[in-house]
Amino acid sequence: MRRELEVAIEAALAAGREISRIYREGFDVRQKGDEGPVTTADLRADALIERILRAAFPEDAQLSEERPDDLARLEHSRLWLVDPLDGTQQFVDRIGEFAVMIGLAVEGRSVLGVVHMPEEGLTLGAAEGAGAFVIEPSGRRRRLSLEPWHGGAGRPALAVSRSHFGHRTQRVLSSLGSNRVLRSGSVGRKACLVALGQADAYFSLGRRSSHWDACAPEIIVREAGGVFIQADGRPFRYNLEHVRNREGIVASRRGLEPLIVEAAAGARGSSPDPAGRKP
Repeated sequence: MRRELEVAIEAALAAGREISRIYREGFDVRQKGDEGPVTTADLRADALIERILRAAFPEDAQLSEERPDDLARLEHSRLWLVDPLDGTQQFVDRIGEFAVMIGLAVEGRSVLGVVHMPEEGLTLGAAEGAGAFVIEPSGRRRRLSLEPWHGGAGRPALAVSRSHFGHRTQRVLSSLGSNRVLRSGSVGRKACLVALGQADAYFSLGRRSSHWDACAPEIIVREAGGVFIQADGRPFRYNLEHVRNREGIVASRRGLEPLIVEAAAGARGSSPDPAGRKP
């Protein structure tokens, strides 16, 4: 997977440069029905990524948030899942919490991922069996390694959505006794806070995210030594007919995830979090 990883990094960096340019020069915004905003940056970054991946791996299928899904991908064992601008609302709001996400699923499993955060100059990547790493603004590549959660270490620091914070989310926080909350945009960025050791876990109970939000950060968190599962405790499977993450997301240090899954189960009986923006 070395070539796939380097091509994915190349594509993410190219998309990030285009996003940063547009972020500074200005952009058009329109609404995708109830799916939230889409900007010039989303579309141009997506076109760049599609072209680079297609040139390198013409036989592979692609699924992107910004392209129609004709389900022809179901005939392929290898599927690239792309979110060219994860955190579009934060981009529009001029909050620098957004990311480029490129993941590869083989036979329905996440095996490779890159998450690039242009405004922070950070790029995280991983391939199955090869570990996870971060490329820092200096260009230094550093391996990521998460220690398991130890209950005696204090209350967990939990990453949650900046724009999608409802009653069920608060119930989980209360159940875990956590008052260390990091609110952020971008699913990928929040998962990367875990992989970087800056948060002990990220969770979302919403149903607004999709497979392109999960594939890339999943393998990064897993290869760093953490856990990335659905909020009901089951593993993720990709390249299915439906693409919604219907049971939410949990990314955490190993050993903390059972507590979050239990708290999430308890919160399901409460009033649902408001629908709308991606978690």
